[in-house]
Amino acid sequence: MGERSAAIGRTVRAALAGWAPGVRTGWAALVAGAVLGLLPRTLPLGLTFLSLPLELAATTVAYGALYRAAFGGPAGWKGLRWGVQEWRLLAVQALVTAILTVVVAVLAVLVAAVVVGVAKSNAPDLDITSVEAWRGALDGPGALAVSLVPLLSMTIMLWLFLRLSLAPAATIDLGRIQVLSAFGRTRGVVLVLAVAGTVLAAPAVILVVAVGYLRAIAGFSEGALVPELVSVALVFFYLIPTWTAALVEVYRTQPAPPPGTLRT
Repeated sequence: MGERSAAIGRTVRAALAGWAPGVRTGWAALVAGAVLGLLPRTLPLGLTFLSLPLELAATTVAYGALYRAAFGGPAGWKGLRWGVQEWRLLAVQALVTAILTVVVAVLAVLVAAVVVGVAKSNAPDLDITSVEAWRGALDGPGALAVSLVPLLSMTIMLWLFLRLSLAPAATIDLGRIQVLSAFGRTRGVVLVLAVAGTVLAAPAVILVVAVGYLRAIAGFSEGALVPELVSVALVFFYLIPTWTAALVEVYRTQPAPPPGTLRT
């Protein structure tokens, strides 16, 4: 436990120490990413299908600058560049998104099956069109299972996200796309990443809550410009630089898995 606590502390310190240098060397890329990150919020209804590509491009520009700086890649202009590293990172993000989407779909089916199974066992003549009927059916025996299954699903998703989180660092370091092949690099450090990520995200969460409270007091409408700018700035100028620095620290301290294995 002491070793794990030390690893958490080391990761958080490395993330905070890497924040200012990351912003300083890659600020142009972070600005470009933030602008791209704002675009999905301005798209008309007919173009909302572009939201995911724009968001992937936005984070790729930002992560590309930070990972290139961490591993001695091409500098670009204040980090702003789109080259082979960015294409590889975009592919990694797309593949990870696809994997997580498939897992979410499977888990959603399982959750729905459990919910329906519990409801039908409690109320065989359940009226599926009635909200009150569903509420009553899910209050009986099996209610605990209904509440635990979604929680378990979210835990699985978080675990899988963290197990794949070193794929971008491995991709830039090794010069080839790494996704499942980077899975083994997070063996034994999922808790470290989870706790460090929670600690690093806490200030941003507090600020977002405070901004939301002030927005309610000031009477800002949903989607008002100032709160949107604050949230995007937090993501690109705090969360992405610190999280990248944390992942680079963990990547450098983790042994590489044997070739051709996942080392689960």
